[in-house]
Amino acid sequence: MSDTGRSEHLQSAFGARSSQEAAEVYDSWAEDYERRVLSWGYATPAVASWFFGRYVQPSDGAAVLDAGAGTGMMGDVLSPLGYHDLTAIDISERMLDFARNKGLYKDLRQMELGSQLDLPTDAFSAVVSTGVFTAGHAPPESFDELIRATRSGGYMIFSVRTDVYEEGGFKDKQEALEREGRWQLVEVSEPFSPLRYEDPELKAQVFAYQVH
Repeated sequence: MSDTGRSEHLQSAFGARSSQEAAEVYDSWAEDYERRVLSWGYATPAVASWFFGRYVQPSDGAAVLDAGAGTGMMGDVLSPLGYHDLTAIDISERMLDFARNKGLYKDLRQMELGSQLDLPTDAFSAVVSTGVFTAGHAPPESFDELIRATRSGGYMIFSVRTDVYEEGGFKDKQEALEREGRWQLVEVSEPFSPLRYEDPELKAQVFAYQVH
């Protein structure tokens, strides 16, 4: 695939107008996705894993939900650090096939963030979600179900692209959930370039919240 073709995949993903369209884009891109995104200097898993290690101890036997896991790049980072009770959900079944082949996840299921999740309440010690809360992807309403699935005292660590943080309603939703006492912000990163070789103007931040 040419560089132009790969960039078109990225723009198609950011411009998806429906969950079905997003799933189709990622299904078609799955085979080349991980190699290409990493070649663009994809930094978000590294930043998120630093936050994760700070707040979630692998010695606790933490059950972790990788929400919007894609091909399992967070699993590649978390498993060697000692996190082995990993569950993956993603809208793209084809992406999950690649994650499944890595043998890092105990369970992998196709689900759509922003809708009701077929997950038990208080099932996870922590949730991690990278590259998901961005243009054309999962909405801020996704947080309600992710909080439901997280145990009290557990952590949610996720990235949000800075241009959609306010424009996409994430700032309002995150602050509303804090006012409602459903979670508390414990740390947030400075803005950084998640795809510094593909689009250095794009910025994201990683947030860490403790669920109440």
